Amino acid sequence: MKDFFDGLIPKIQQTEIKDFQDILKQVGSEKIYAAVLTTDSDCITLGLWVNTIEQMEKKDIEYGYNDFDAYLKSFERYNLFDEEMEEIKNGPPPTTKWTPDEWAYDSTKAGGTVDISKLLFDKSRVLYDEANGSVTDEIYGEFYSLFIETVTTAFRNLIQANAFGLAPEDVTYFLYMTDDDRVNDIVKDSSKLLNTARVHEGFLKDSGY
Repeated sequence: MKDFFDGLIPKIQQTEIKDFQDILKQVGSEKIYAAVLTTDSDCITLGLWVNTIEQMEKKDIEYGYNDFDAYLKSFERYNLFDEEMEEIKNGPPPTTKWTPDEWAYDSTKAGGTVDISKLLFDKSRVLYDEANGSVTDEIYGEFYSLFIETVTTAFRNLIQANAFGLAPEDVTYFLYMTDDDRVNDIVKDSSKLLNTARVHEGFLKDSGY
């Protein structure tokens, strides 16, 4: 299994450079502040998601997050306890800044990551068939660990080589899992490996992860 994932690293790198260039054509003059590689709980999909300050502000206005009083008022219908409302009032202001599901740009529909996802799916089917339809926790655990390690390595190689052409202090990178309770650990661990210490610490403080 390790040979498969080792061979995947250069494929991911080549794909993400191309996909990022395609996304840049859509971004235009907007300012990118974050880029993430996303997956699902089965680790058989991969996508590059990017957001800009302009698109974040647009989405926040759409959701009414720019009006904090109105945001607080929206909770009245839930009849929350006073302690719960106080926690919301004293918490970080609402924003879509660190919620990739709300971001404007991604490669999951037509980018090269579709091909990477197919390779991952096909490999998972081979493992499934080899296990006679019953993949054990041990096999899945190895697949998951190698996947996270591989994607992190590929992403880090690109960042360190400045393949995206973005100033390291201006952009935050991390991995994101769309449908799993492990997302917090994945985000925090990957951010530490992919960003400068200053960016990582600022991200954790700003995002609440």
